[in-house]
Amino acid sequence: MSTLWQDVVYAVRGILRSPGYAAVTLLTLALGIGANTAIFSVVHGVLLRPLSYPNPERLVFITSQFTALNFDKFWVSVPEYLELRNRNTSFSGVGAYREGAVNVGGYDRPRRVNSAVVTHDLLDVLGVRPRYGRLFTEEDTRPGSEDIVIISDALWRSDFGTDQTLVGRAIAIDGSKMRVVGIMPPGFDLHDERVDVWLPIGIDPKNVQSRSGHFLYLVGRLKDRVSLDEARRELEGMLAAWKPEFASGAHAPNLKTHRLQFTPLHAELVGGMARAIWVLQGAVGFVLLIACANMANLLLVRAGARQKEFAIRSALGAGRWRLVRHFLTEAVLLSLVGGALGVLVAIAALRGLLAVDGGSLPRSAEISLDVTVLLFGLAVSLLTGFSSASRRSCSFASASSPCR
Repeated sequence: MSTLWQDVVYAVRGILRSPGYAAVTLLTLALGIGANTAIFSVVHGVLLRPLSYPNPERLVFITSQFTALNFDKFWVSVPEYLELRNRNTSFSGVGAYREGAVNVGGYDRPRRVNSAVVTHDLLDVLGVRPRYGRLFTEEDTRPGSEDIVIISDALWRSDFGTDQTLVGRAIAIDGSKMRVVGIMPPGFDLHDERVDVWLPIGIDPKNVQSRSGHFLYLVGRLKDRVSLDEARRELEGMLAAWKPEFASGAHAPNLKTHRLQFTPLHAELVGGMARAIWVLQGAVGFVLLIACANMANLLLVRAGARQKEFAIRSALGAGRWRLVRHFLTEAVLLSLVGGALGVLVAIAALRGLLAVDGGSLPRSAEISLDVTVLLFGLAVSLLTGFSSASRRSCSFASASSPCR
């Protein structure tokens, strides 16, 4: 450890004696590492981080498909939702919702926010409990029930000043008084809709007639031991029997013109952006390779100017490994400082990216420089330092073996 500390001190002195070399090297590393860290934060937040629900891999997004009309992902009607929910054996629960917008009368001023009208079992299917209060029950969706609402944590903070007594009181929604029965936990959302107001949908199973009114999206949770393939096979069987069994030949799902389909909820959220994000990560990876090559060239030039120094140290008794270790210490030290500067670059780049085009990114609210991203930046910094120094330092390790 004492010799390692000597190498660190000597490396710092050598870097300070060459401020121009240090500035160019650190700028190169900061740009390369910063770009990779910023884009990896997008990759991690959008693609790698699980959805913020219990067992999110069990959640699927269910839509209808009209092939003759080229409607690939369409809404589902109320009768189809009820029939699927009641007859399937693959899902532990199926909930439905439709998105919209409402006017909310807060303490300061009214504001228009995104809303979702949901069945009583949707929030149970997602498996998230409210921060305060309760979720909807089946009685809340029956005709003649009390007008109630659940609000998001963000709305509670921005418009109601985190009022602890809000649950149980009435607020104005589209000019009508509705009693707040729950406040959802921070960050809770559905399908990246940024929902602030949750309302119960009124469905009377005994008085459902129209099969042509499609306005619901469905979310289902697979049972613990049921795979996606098993659920799809059951759905295919249901589609084959749907017309004669459920609707007597009327407008109903079938295998040819009116299918029901589902995809994992995470895949549905990300959609076609996954490929574009991975391509972007690959592109900035090449930027990092260029930064490594530039740093290696700078180290070679610097080593060439220090041949006399290394010859003197070798004559005084310094072994090849000591010279290699000194060289690696200087390179890794530069990489770590460059990585720290790269984190600052990543913060600025990420803020700019989200400010300019954050709305086009799925799950943009979950993109941040968290511990995982910072560990990635540290790993990239160390890898950059070792890879850049190895080209030059290996020549000191063995005079008879060429560098590879």
